[in-house]
Amino acid sequence: MELMDLSSPILSDGNSDFLDLDRTPVSKLELRTWFLFGASIDVAAFPLAVFSPVISQGMLAAVGFESDNHSIPCDSSVSGYSCVVKIGSTYIDTTSYFFYGSVVATLLQVFLFIGLGSLADHGPWRKRFMLIFSIVGATCCILFPTVFRNDMFIYCTFLSIMITVCLGAAFVFLYSYLPPLARNHPDFLLHLETPNTPREKLMDQLDSVTNDISSKGFVYMFSATISMLVLAGIIASLVQVPSGGDLPSNYGFQLALMLGGIFWFLGIWMAWKYLRERPGPPFPPTANIWTYSCVKVFHTFKKARKLGNLFVFLVGWFMYSDAFNTLSTVAILYAQSALGFSTTDILVLAAEVPILALMGTVLFSQLQKRTGWGSKRILLIQNAVYAFVPLYAGIGLIPGSPIGYKSKWELFVGAGVHGLLMGATQSSCRSLFSQLLPPGSESEFFSLYEITDKGSSWVGPLIVATINSYARSKLWSFLFLAAQFGVALAFFMRVNVESGVDEGRRFGDSEREREKVNIAL
Repeated sequence: MELMDLSSPILSDGNSDFLDLDRTPVSKLELRTWFLFGASIDVAAFPLAVFSPVISQGMLAAVGFESDNHSIPCDSSVSGYSCVVKIGSTYIDTTSYFFYGSVVATLLQVFLFIGLGSLADHGPWRKRFMLIFSIVGATCCILFPTVFRNDMFIYCTFLSIMITVCLGAAFVFLYSYLPPLARNHPDFLLHLETPNTPREKLMDQLDSVTNDISSKGFVYMFSATISMLVLAGIIASLVQVPSGGDLPSNYGFQLALMLGGIFWFLGIWMAWKYLRERPGPPFPPTANIWTYSCVKVFHTFKKARKLGNLFVFLVGWFMYSDAFNTLSTVAILYAQSALGFSTTDILVLAAEVPILALMGTVLFSQLQKRTGWGSKRILLIQNAVYAFVPLYAGIGLIPGSPIGYKSKWELFVGAGVHGLLMGATQSSCRSLFSQLLPPGSESEFFSLYEITDKGSSWVGPLIVATINSYARSKLWSFLFLAAQFGVALAFFMRVNVESGVDEGRRFGDSEREREKVNIAL
């Protein structure tokens, strides 16, 4: 490991925030391993997001009852059916049940990220936590076929929650690798080691390298996801479940999730063998390991005024991530219950999104390279276009309107636009945030990034579940999401990137000085 040289002339130029404890240049093997590990996680994450609502809805319909008459079994063959399932003495709408489970998973993730995020910035814990949670998550994926009866829907929900929590944790620690990988990438080091390089030029180069790595990471992810969906389609076509039996009607999708877990384990092996630890500084000897991360997160929120632009971004991200994540689930459940999508239709919809996401990621990456636009401008364009996807549903609420997600082709078009934007906009957000965060606190702040993401993820599902329970049309859920996109856009417009980078650097310097004082005491 090549350690920081404190006598380096680079430090005297005011660029010490670009240096890491491990300054070993990133190799092609290490970078490719990071890409492939991210792809192995997404191979499990995307099928879970697409198939788990369908699996849950199918199981609940098989054991549920009609909403207006609880003595009549649910008839899911009727387009636009409305059913409930009995939990104890309470009846819950079958669509709302899935969203309530999402709320539980979200709250667990928030507690987890607050408790562990900052610990990973010290020593080798970033990589260790990433592998531990990945092993647990992949194991739960492999256990999905053990849900072999429709009345086991609570066990199915438990597995889904466990996988969701582990996926969130794995992504936190995966993303926290991005800043050190960019700072130690040969393309950036070439400029950093050139004497008298202006800081502005270094920032532009770091932005370019970060965005390039981030975009390629999503290309690997969506390429792997497309391959996975092809295999899922083959499995679903081969596994034909006879109607009226105990086996869940979408058992083929459960086998596909098991396959995702197997691929995730392959990624775990590669990361364990070839991904460097990129360790942080030693854990403060006077700190309490059980409360350290919680105190750090509280301290970070308390110091928000010194990181004004980062926190304005996080407020926008809070609304934005909840909107596009909830949009996927709302669309899938609406397609199945209101438009009568078949298993084949769901598979086509599921395959369409990552294929176009791959194209969109490449398209926006090339657009940024050709125009020289920063990540913020690209993000504003993506956000503005995204808002029109759910807003279109408002036309369907006009009495007698023949359009507004009233037919299958409209939903396929809307899903296509969602796909074009989904990967590209996540890459833009991740790239922009990595520039604003204080150097040396990547895991802590990417944990905050995920806390904001997952902390908002209960808002959309809970409100949508309420809308579905009381509104006459599920299209009202789309309009709520359109409003979220609009609020996010307003906050993103207020972010000043250059000022935010300086705020992050000053905050990081003050934090290091504070820890030195604590150690001395």
